Amino acid sequence: MFPKKNTGDSGKQKRQTTAIDLATRTRDLEEANKTASFVAHELNNLLTVIQINTEFLLETAGENPGSAQELAEIQGAARRASILARQLLASSRLELFDANLAKTGLKKKSSVTPEKSAARLEKTPRVAETILLVEDEAALRTLAKKILSQKGYRVLEASDGAIALRLAAAHVGEIDLVLTDVAMPNLGGRGLVEELRELSPGIRVLFMSGYPREEVFPDKGSANHPYLQKPFTGETLFSEVRSALDNVT
Repeated sequence: MFPKKNTGDSGKQKRQTTAIDLATRTRDLEEANKTASFVAHELNNLLTVIQINTEFLLETAGENPGSAQELAEIQGAARRASILARQLLASSRLELFDANLAKTGLKKKSSVTPEKSAARLEKTPRVAETILLVEDEAALRTLAKKILSQKGYRVLEASDGAIALRLAAAHVGEIDLVLTDVAMPNLGGRGLVEELRELSPGIRVLFMSGYPREEVFPDKGSANHPYLQKPFTGETLFSEVRSALDNVT
């Protein structure tokens, strides 16, 4: 006589195995989404460096139509890559992505009329306004400092929030604007600003990041923080810095 199979135990084991497999797949998906988000953020940093360097080269390529055309193609490729980075970010958050809407948004950001450009240039720094620039990507930090220094600003630079705090302590009352990345080693941008506002409650701040605003500031109360989405151009950087400085807190 053969022993009866315990079908109850077998079914329980199958359910446990299925639950473990589901938990493993969920964990793997979460890790893949985090990796995709990080890659898109780093790609936006690199695209900012490419776009700004291309702008500098275009300024000196006026007498060489061939070089100007090649640089314009680089800019076009950078814009297309920027759309892909946005798609990757949306995918990491399991959100729908509208490529046409993204293209329209980029066109609006990059369209600067001569009138607007002239108006911005007229808004020169008032008695060498001082900006505390905090960015861990060295190439991007160097370019941002170059642009702002050329516009007449005095720039103090730091590679993370901890260094920025020491700089701020040495220049109390001198800093007109903190331009800071959000995700950095040692101390990020949000933590830095919280510390700085203990010293100077009314200090002006412009956050910048390769992550979208809604991911950095998910709470509605923080939605009005001045925010610069990477990648950006030199003109956009200058415009947003000027706007943040003119903002009355």
